[in-house]
Amino acid sequence: MGDIVIQEEIKKLIEEIDVSDSNYEKATNRYNSIANYIKNSDLDSDRPDIYLQGSFKLGTAIKPLTEDGAYDIDIVCNLTKLRRENQSQFSLKYDLGEVVKKYSKAQSMSNDPEESKRCWTLKYVDEYNFHIDILPSVPLNNKDDGYIAITDKTKSNYFDISYDWETSNPKGYAQWFRDISKYSIYREKIAKRFYASIEKVPEYKIRTPLQRIVQILKRHAEVCFEDDIEHKPSSIIITTLAAKQYQAACLLSNDFLDVITYIIEHLKDGIENRDGSPCVYNPVNDAEVLSGKWDKDDSYFEAFEKWLLQLESDFNIRDKELLYADKIQYIKRSLFKNSRKQLPIVNVSSIRHHQRSKWKECLIEKVSIKAKYFRDGFRWKEIKSGTALNKNGKLRFEVQANGLRDYEIWWQVTNTGKEAERANALRGDFYSSELVEGKKVRKESTLYTGHHYVEAYLVKNDICYGKSLPFEVNIVNGFSLDFMRKG
Repeated sequence: MGDIVIQEEIKKLIEEIDVSDSNYEKATNRYNSIANYIKNSDLDSDRPDIYLQGSFKLGTAIKPLTEDGAYDIDIVCNLTKLRRENQSQFSLKYDLGEVVKKYSKAQSMSNDPEESKRCWTLKYVDEYNFHIDILPSVPLNNKDDGYIAITDKTKSNYFDISYDWETSNPKGYAQWFRDISKYSIYREKIAKRFYASIEKVPEYKIRTPLQRIVQILKRHAEVCFEDDIEHKPSSIIITTLAAKQYQAACLLSNDFLDVITYIIEHLKDGIENRDGSPCVYNPVNDAEVLSGKWDKDDSYFEAFEKWLLQLESDFNIRDKELLYADKIQYIKRSLFKNSRKQLPIVNVSSIRHHQRSKWKECLIEKVSIKAKYFRDGFRWKEIKSGTALNKNGKLRFEVQANGLRDYEIWWQVTNTGKEAERANALRGDFYSSELVEGKKVRKESTLYTGHHYVEAYLVKNDICYGKSLPFEVNIVNGFSLDFMRKG
């Protein structure tokens, strides 16, 4: 397996979502501060082993999506002298909570620590906006194998002394991920170039291609679910499924774009079946189910499938003929908040079969398009421009503007791609509206592979007083992308 070549355009995208060295150093200082406080507290006799887990440990952390977003730092406080038979989950978590509260007061923090399902959370209110989640645990076994028993206040036996605790293995998971990503090899290369020894290389200086891929996939999910964060696929699921496909991808190519394309194409292959339901296990701890939300509510797995559909679309997995520059632009658009509301990547007026407007223009009205999608008996659902949709669905477009009653509404539909071309259905011409429930709308149905565009025109007395930006319709159907036929 040779070194993976990351294109300059991709490097620039990653730089925009990456955590800066200074913020990594700030996170490290704050982690060390709380860790040292706990080690010198009343819990000292319980021999606390405190270590990072999650994205800051794995090197896959990304900038918050919004300016008021927070960096989440996850740490484990494993009290190595204690065992499950010594106390209840409640008492373990309570004792750690008392120390964390004292730390918060000693640091004059604005917010008191918050208790969640498993952790205590410290929230720093400053320009860095860090959250530190501290997970209390005890060793699962009498040997130092990385397995821990963790607290969960939703369990019925939370207040009882019991062996029935949730389990995890953050150290084992981090090592599994690093082994797959060839972390040690990249660390040696960094040491030879910039440091006197491997030990002096800060962990945040190492960035393997797998780490970069996970960062990209995580940011894509955040943008895709910016209006529904609750259903965003979790970082641990994304990280696990990507790592499972990484080695196979690297055997086929050393080109970064080829590698991430393969991983996206095969991401779902890493999902296992448990009692007839989809499931993702911790690869180093079969007792730990990472996809617990999928069991509780089908909507979470449906959201994952929706994300995968959008991911395949935005990275143009099935379109082998798309120009490299266009592919990069689609990827770029998918990684930044609100970018789907901007102009399409393609200049629609430059498409050969896209006809010129047949009206004189006096553009004084602000016009936008509202689109809804319907398929397989589900309700009509509003969609954004660029949203990945399935084949054999129905679409309805409606104009948003002032004074609509004063105008005729005309629609221009432009298809692209080989399927539409072979069917002699590239279109690009104009269509009148249909009156539905008192509204002038345009109906379409899905058919052809590609990125396609709908525009709306407000016309009166052969003068166009307003036209919309092109609304991109982007249809996928599992293994192909499809679009519109005249409805």
